[in-house]
Amino acid sequence: MKPIEDLKMEHEAVKITLRVLDSICNEAEKSGELTNSDHLEQLIEFFTTFVDRCHHGKEEELLFPALEEVGVSREGGPIGVMLKEHQQGRDAVAKMKAALVRYRDGDRKAAGDFIHHARAYITLLNHHIDKENNVLFVLADNNLSEEKQMELWEGFETIELQKIGPGKHEAFHQMIESMESIYLS
Repeated sequence: MKPIEDLKMEHEAVKITLRVLDSICNEAEKSGELTNSDHLEQLIEFFTTFVDRCHHGKEEELLFPALEEVGVSREGGPIGVMLKEHQQGRDAVAKMKAALVRYRDGDRKAAGDFIHHARAYITLLNHHIDKENNVLFVLADNNLSEEKQMELWEGFETIELQKIGPGKHEAFHQMIESMESIYLS
């Protein structure tokens, strides 16, 4: 498999979790309660570990430097935009996590804060994924040699093992399937 196809498949998994998060937010807006806090905690773990450490790690540590080597600009270019959005995503997830902790500690107003930050994250990531799929990944496919893509693929495998650990990828996919059946069917 090509490394870009791997990243696109990961995007599809992320999009499902964003739809799940949206569904939970819809329920919370109606009830005023975060009744699914265990599921929200699992989603935050997915966003922190899989999306940020693993997926964004593959991009930041391997793909972006490879693109820079073939002349794709970081400053003022698509890589700089992606890096800025990765940081915005980290900030939104940290704010969701903090709001969830406050909610669990009895602050009922934190439900609204959680929803606000979750909606911002959903919007950010959906736009981010579209830009990567339709701009950055096209640049990668058109400009990176087969040899470089093979090197990226091997590096991606290493990052998965180091950043999330053996078996965790599969566990995340089981979680996604379970939540998809609960919230999206």
